[in-house]
Amino acid sequence: MPCGCPEHLNGRWSSFPPIARKYDSHGIVHFTLHSAAAEILAAVPTHSRASLTGFLSARAGYQRYLCVLILLGIGLRLVMLDRFRFHQDEALYSYWALCFLHDDPQFLEQWIDKPPLFIWLLAYWFQAFGATEASARLLNIGISILTIPVVAAIARRAWSPVAGLVAATVFALNPFAISYSPTGFTDPLMVLAGVCSLFAAQSSRPLLAGLCLGAAVMTKQQGVFFVPLTLAVLIAGNPKAKAIATAGLRLAGGVALAVLPILYWDSLRWAVAPSPWDLGVRNYSAIELLSMEEWPGRMVHIADLLWYLTASNIVWIVLTAATALAVANVPRKELALLNRSSVLVVLLCGWTGLFLGIHTVFSLPVWDRYFLPIAPVFAVLCGWLGARILASASSLWGPTVVGLWLVLLLPGGVQAARGEFPIGGDHGAYDGLREATAWLDNNSPPGAVLYHQGLSWHFQFYFYENPRDYTVRWVASPVALADDAAKRPRSARFVIAPGWQPLRNFDPQLAVRELKLVQRAKEGNFTVYELMPRRR
Repeated sequence: MPCGCPEHLNGRWSSFPPIARKYDSHGIVHFTLHSAAAEILAAVPTHSRASLTGFLSARAGYQRYLCVLILLGIGLRLVMLDRFRFHQDEALYSYWALCFLHDDPQFLEQWIDKPPLFIWLLAYWFQAFGATEASARLLNIGISILTIPVVAAIARRAWSPVAGLVAATVFALNPFAISYSPTGFTDPLMVLAGVCSLFAAQSSRPLLAGLCLGAAVMTKQQGVFFVPLTLAVLIAGNPKAKAIATAGLRLAGGVALAVLPILYWDSLRWAVAPSPWDLGVRNYSAIELLSMEEWPGRMVHIADLLWYLTASNIVWIVLTAATALAVANVPRKELALLNRSSVLVVLLCGWTGLFLGIHTVFSLPVWDRYFLPIAPVFAVLCGWLGARILASASSLWGPTVVGLWLVLLLPGGVQAARGEFPIGGDHGAYDGLREATAWLDNNSPPGAVLYHQGLSWHFQFYFYENPRDYTVRWVASPVALADDAAKRPRSARFVIAPGWQPLRNFDPQLAVRELKLVQRAKEGNFTVYELMPRRR
């Protein structure tokens, strides 16, 4: 077990006596493991030495438990790999990736309203593993799994190995994280980059923190929310003015290394296509301060979403009681000194409150995936609770509590893995769409016209490399359908309609054009109709 620096050990084990050290001829400090362990164990009550020694004497126990959590996390996240069809945004991002890979690398024709980092990564992933729904989701599953050890490392470095394992358990079984892993959304990569920037700042590596922060912002606009948290953690670890200035310059340099090349790429498009940032503002409207009458409703909606961080009333009750117990047992000296470990708790809580407050009072969308950044922060804070409560636990009670915690969290994780919560990607609304398009491939002639009212992004992805060369037409109304179909009398014409958007009031308009709808197939939630001449 390698020994850490004195500052690191004093920050983590501030209640223990100084660790024995030797100096060589050059004045370099060397820590002696045997004497260090002896002094530490001398300060630990006899009844808790067994469990604590297991953590301190070797990394094997910590690593084995973390590996088990990662394997459990992989299993839960793979359940929905190919169970449901793409959500419309997943289909759009995947279509953009194909455009970048084959036709439009500058996005001059197909404008994008998201920074391109995830789209580029997804494009090369498709090139390596094929352009399928399962392939796109496998990428984000890997990204979510990588987030587990980073979350554990943050809590472990701040407090103890116990904190790291508790945090890893919470994130591995977190319904929010599980629900968004098997998706093609941009959010998991943004969260991983943001969490890595937090760990780098905590480790006093400002250049790396800046690189990760820039990657988060260049993945999705909401990545800017990680900026104040990363800056605050970096400043807390470098309290002197000179150190803050140096760290700030290195952080800015890291951000520049990540952001400037992408901004340069973007600038080459401005004469033809808008920046993703500009287009994002257009598509989602400007951010405005909402009236106070709207705040309560948004608060209730946000609270409903945050419930899925555990998806269990029992777990929330346990967490509330554990928080009260942990806060009550914080030594006054620790509060007065406000050391690095307690500062991190304050920063994480403050950032969470700021994040939720901004989404409450401003006109930001309150869609479920916009709150995924809360999941790793929540896990780290749970790690602090675990470390605080189990600090004086006996060798029997400590593992028992951790085991009970795992049992309490597992049902929510299993439910999320089965798609039983209304968060994440699609949960059945698009069932049958792939089968319906397969029916068209087998039963329609090349060049057939396919009409729809809300499936453009899905068809752009599904038919991207389809040799049948469909003519896909979006229609806004029965009048538009009848008018366009009447202009294509020599073409085979099909309409595909989902069960949640049935074709209403189409027959009268089609009758005027001597046309009618004939049902040809029904697959899941989708019905395929063919437009045929009406016999007199």
